[in-house]
Amino acid sequence: MNDPEVTEPQPSPHAPRPPARKASVVAAVAATALAKAKWAFVALKSLSLGKLLLTSGSMLAMIWFEAMRYGWAYGVGFVLLIFIHEMGHAVAIRHAGLAAGYPVFIPFFGAMISLKGQPRSPKEEARIALAGPIAGAAASAACAGIFLLTHQRLFLALAYGGFFLNLFNMIPMPPLDGGRAAAVFSKQAWWIGLVVLAGLFLVTRTPQLLLIGIFAAMNGFRSATHHVETTPEVRREVAASYFGLCVFLALGAHLTHQVLSE
Repeated sequence: MNDPEVTEPQPSPHAPRPPARKASVVAAVAATALAKAKWAFVALKSLSLGKLLLTSGSMLAMIWFEAMRYGWAYGVGFVLLIFIHEMGHAVAIRHAGLAAGYPVFIPFFGAMISLKGQPRSPKEEARIALAGPIAGAAASAACAGIFLLTHQRLFLALAYGGFFLNLFNMIPMPPLDGGRAAAVFSKQAWWIGLVVLAGLFLVTRTPQLLLIGIFAAMNGFRSATHHVETTPEVRREVAASYFGLCVFLALGAHLTHQVLSE
């Protein structure tokens, strides 16, 4: 009698793949993904992604910081005003033929933009320093104008914040913008500016003017100047721009604060 033929069972088409084969498939997919990620990283690195992330990340952090205090609408608007201030510096830097870095935002302190290179003259450095507050003053005035058209107090608050912050930047103390511009002033310019600012402080009671006035008096009393060498014309031009901008910002801060207080 013949023994029955024994046949081995055939694997089902729906049976799971062996673990070894699964591992090889996963490894192949992972290797492909890593290879693509490597090329993507190289491409993004060439676009200075790290610097862009630093700027955007610090900008978002500062928006969040301001929003926690005064609301998201004010936070976004206030950080945009600071961004415009920094872009004023960037435009002046590039106009001078120098390279500007990406702006970095620092909650509570403001922002900064790096200057890659050395200005060719004291006048050029002063123009770069004052370009930020000039752009910030213009943006703050635009917010005040929008308030007059719409009567939305958000824009009035932004205008006051912009005037206040840019005037603080005019304090003639490094590393603030005012400190970089004031290096070319003569003693006579300090005394004239002190008289102007003292009269304006009596009217507005703006605290930044008191600080600027203290530095003006300190520089006016110095018997020997430590300022950089330049022409009298440059000294007069920079001093007129500096003190004129201080007056504009102080009046803007004073008037917007008065309306906010009503």
